[in-house]
Amino acid sequence: MSLSIDVLEEKKNPLINRTEITFRIDHFSKSTPNRLEVKKKISEMKNSKEELTIIKKISSHFGASYSVGKVYVYNDVKDLKHFEPFHIRVRNLPKEKRNEIYKLKKKKEACEHLFEY
Repeated sequence: MSLSIDVLEEKKNPLINRTEITFRIDHFSKSTPNRLEVKKKISEMKNSKEELTIIKKISSHFGASYSVGKVYVYNDVKDLKHFEPFHIRVRNLPKEKRNEIYKLKKKKEACEHLFEY
């Protein structure tokens, strides 16, 4: 699926050391795009590392042929770990890794090593 992403707003947040982007994706007669596809496309557009790109949210309204979302592109892994909650970081991983993390969390074992950074 070829994505066309329009950047609606882009601002630098020097205090947190990240770039905050609001985007719009048109997907007429198709479903809302996968979070990982959007993450990959935005990291390519902004020449950033994919693991430092976090899709915060993607919203679609019933009957609308577009989605609006927010993405944060971090400059440093330390900042990403500090400011992003655990569930958001997990949500931005492939399904296999998410399932593995949830299994380890259920057993109350360490799972931080499964993140890609």
